[in-house]
Amino acid sequence: MYYWRKDYFETLNHAASSANSIASWPEYARFCLEYERGLRRQAFAILQGFISNMEREPFAERRRFISWLLMMAEGREGQHLLIPNPLQIKVVEPTLLEWTQVEPLCAEPHRWLGDREHLEHALELDPNDQIARRRLIIKIMSCIDYATHELPLGYLGSAVEDLAIIERVEGLLIDLTNDRDRTSLAAFIAEEKTAIQEYLRRK
Repeated sequence: MYYWRKDYFETLNHAASSANSIASWPEYARFCLEYERGLRRQAFAILQGFISNMEREPFAERRRFISWLLMMAEGREGQHLLIPNPLQIKVVEPTLLEWTQVEPLCAEPHRWLGDREHLEHALELDPNDQIARRRLIIKIMSCIDYATHELPLGYLGSAVEDLAIIERVEGLLIDLTNDRDRTSLAAFIAEEKTAIQEYLRRK
């Protein structure tokens, strides 16, 4: 029986099944299974051993693991359960940063690092990276949403500048190939654009 966050625990179970197929990742699979059972203390003891081993692995193996892990987590409910903070700090982030140095023309590590600068660089390197494109749109629009959240009382920042930024985001949206994502984000962008335009008209 699952707890009320059923999707979260299904995510852990799916990751465990996939990790079990890789000979060098059984500890990570065990971590997921124990966590899925609600045995957090036991799960994190297993994870600590896995982290210690993974930190000593050559770059190629660490890259292989985090590429699999981050793709596994992408878009899933409960994705944060797959990447607890110790794993993020000790394995994921250092390997991604190393990856940007080892393969400077590869978009993938910039996509996963995920701040605006890295996402923009990922798209410069690979304009067809759909994950980076969607993440960049969401990242930018989250800032716009923060700027508009006190309307009609006031605007946090420059409405004129943000309206220009939205026009750039609309350009990014055109090449987003997932119909559901494009439709959903287009509605969000249109709502924010209308709010800014109405604010500027009132001024």
